Amino acid sequence: MIERLYQYLSERPAGAEGEELLGVIFGRSGGDPVFGRDFLDALLADDPRFVCAPNGLSWSLADKHLLDEPLSEAPFVVVDLETTGQSPEEAGITEIGAVRMHGEREVGRFETLVCPRKPIPPYVATLTGISDAMVADAPGIEEVLPGFVRFAAGAVIVAHNAAFDAALLDRASRRILGKPLGMPSLCTFKLARRLLPDVTKASLDGLATHFGLAKSSRHRALADAELTAAVLVRLVRLLENGQPRSVNDLIEAQEDPSAPRQLSIRIPRDRLEALPHSGGVFWLVDGDGQTLFVGQAEDVRARVIAYFAGRAHLSDRQFEMVSATADVGFRAAGNAIERALIEAEEICRRTPLLNRPDKHLPRGNFIKVQRRGRFPRVLVASRISNDAALYLGPIKSRTFADDATALVAKAFALRTCSMTLHPTASVEPCWLGPAGWCSSPCNATVTSAAYRDQIEHAEKVLSGDPLQLRAGAATQPGNEEARSRDGAVIGRLLKLHRKRHWLVNTHSYMAAFPATGGGIWVVIVLGGFCRRFSRARTRQELEAALKLDPRLSGAARLGHFEADASTILAHWIRRPAEEHGIKVLDLDEPHLEASLTAAAEKLALELPW
Repeated sequence: MIERLYQYLSERPAGAEGEELLGVIFGRSGGDPVFGRDFLDALLADDPRFVCAPNGLSWSLADKHLLDEPLSEAPFVVVDLETTGQSPEEAGITEIGAVRMHGEREVGRFETLVCPRKPIPPYVATLTGISDAMVADAPGIEEVLPGFVRFAAGAVIVAHNAAFDAALLDRASRRILGKPLGMPSLCTFKLARRLLPDVTKASLDGLATHFGLAKSSRHRALADAELTAAVLVRLVRLLENGQPRSVNDLIEAQEDPSAPRQLSIRIPRDRLEALPHSGGVFWLVDGDGQTLFVGQAEDVRARVIAYFAGRAHLSDRQFEMVSATADVGFRAAGNAIERALIEAEEICRRTPLLNRPDKHLPRGNFIKVQRRGRFPRVLVASRISNDAALYLGPIKSRTFADDATALVAKAFALRTCSMTLHPTASVEPCWLGPAGWCSSPCNATVTSAAYRDQIEHAEKVLSGDPLQLRAGAATQPGNEEARSRDGAVIGRLLKLHRKRHWLVNTHSYMAAFPATGGGIWVVIVLGGFCRRFSRARTRQELEAALKLDPRLSGAARLGHFEADASTILAHWIRRPAEEHGIKVLDLDEPHLEASLTAAAEKLALELPW
């Protein structure tokens, strides 16, 4: 598509109007001139061969541009970002480090911490060494980005995994500065895969080892940018191999020659123009009507345009997805919890081909105590599943979740091993059995009935006073150091208990929050599991939404959406109500019908029907 436009403009030295270029892309004109300008800006801004007129309405080709520069003098800005760890759509930047180079010569550095205005997950803080306290007084990305853009102006953006770093910076530029980042990008990971096919590990550490480069202060932004810059120098030398090459040669070298990234847009322009500049859930559909991908965004049109026009920042997987897309649909959803639940609903309804399993669910961990089977085990789970297990959490830190899971298993002498058991006295148990921390069902030390009693005792304690967990752990064998470690874990679990729903399965409530377009969403959770997600625009619809079969309980089987929604709500309900505008009313499950009626009356009085 880009090459078609380049060829078209090369035959028109005076340039062409934007609508004329859009006709080359889509084959017909549209009715939204703002869409046209936004689309061409996103499509051409990163390619220095194209120049937009000051009026923003026409485009022409540049007489001289960055892609023709020889690599020996070309400007590069090698950048690394530390973030809060989510996807590019959700991650908050915590640190930017960058090295500006002219050819192989370093000419400048940029380094700053950034306040992400969201908590840094413990596992990310452990990995990077950047804590909430370190960034509390740091400037926000709104203050930092203009300075970075000035530092990087006129250069090629280089990153190890540019699909993430460049996309995150581009998204921030669109939001803060109102325009794309506007710089071509180069991915040293992809370039290494092409130039070093025999190197099995193309990670930054793997390449550093291959080239014999020193590694220090890894996972801090400037140190990683320095290492990436050193890797870039060596990759450029490989490409040149004694012959002068241009920036365009380098950028082309990162792509697979057997699968050229020549994007042809199949989707009608009016389908893209129909997308709103507001929050919602969208889905991309191929020519056979199969849903390829479901996602969510605060600005649906901007996000989808970024897929179709931001080819430089697309991963190979995203590029294939966009190339196959023939249609797009959306549902409006203004607030984050609404988007999360509707996204889960659409994923379950449409079974998209390219969504990664559970990627749409919040990150976190649960202590899971299985209740099915002859000898259930205790494990760490990332989500609430369609089963009858007990779930304790959510817990953000995986390390703490592992420690707490081991403690729960030890307190009730339950197994944690994942192997299929065939109990027999000839089996030699692992060290947990002789240590007294597991009843060793593997070697028939305990009967199925007795082990079931252990599970029921665990459920009773976890459903009641967690101080009994301390007593249970204290009776287990172990040295003083182990007891001290267990005491610290129990202390953190007690803090978790003081928050809403320590054991997910004991929490029954009704939640309501505003629905985009009017009315409210009503969620009914019984025994920690979502049983109803419906919209009410009138008092009568609210009463209908709350007519739930009293026989339905948390033990009843969950559908796929209900399991996803249960996981999402378990995370959201832990946040202060003022953060997301959810009204929560506890339910008494043994008296469900009366409890729902009382909750409906209370809620109806507070809403302007």
